[in-house]
Amino acid sequence: MNKTSCNIIKDILPLYVDEVVSDETRNMVSEHIKQCEGCRRKYEEVKADISLPIENNTKPLKNFKSAWKRKKALIICSTIVATIAIMCCVMLAVNHFAYKEEIAVNGAVYTQKGENLNTLPDGCVELGYLRGISHKSTENPTEDFSATNLDEKYAGCPIYQSADNEQIIYLEDYSGFYIPFELSEYIVTPEQE
Repeated sequence: MNKTSCNIIKDILPLYVDEVVSDETRNMVSEHIKQCEGCRRKYEEVKADISLPIENNTKPLKNFKSAWKRKKALIICSTIVATIAIMCCVMLAVNHFAYKEEIAVNGAVYTQKGENLNTLPDGCVELGYLRGISHKSTENPTEDFSATNLDEKYAGCPIYQSADNEQIIYLEDYSGFYIPFELSEYIVTPEQE
């Protein structure tokens, strides 16, 4: 074989070993290797160079595995913390916006009765504004009544008394509607005032 042919074959050998040449080129290289001792040795060298040595060093894989486990644990913990935080926020929001059924005004407990109104009934008189919690429970006067009250949520909201029935009051919500409440019990009897 001529030198040009050998040089071309040596250039094509890596592709031939990787089996990415056409059938025609593969046949040409195979025929040439059978006849040319130098190209056959070069073919054996290229073939030996391409085989990957087996490494026993597994440290990089172990490092990757432990880093992946740490990252996975961090993601799981972050997800749990975020879920708990979201649940707490939802519970606080629900608690804040939930309408409870009792308020205390001037030593009396009023319970919500009926539907909310868009306008006050005629003849209602403004009693003032709902202040913070300062009354006591009926069961145990030494305990603060705040646990079952709306006063804190509605602090600053105006209160109106019905002209027709003194036992009915209306609390004007910040949204502009009126919540009817009916007298249910006295914390302090009218004689004690």
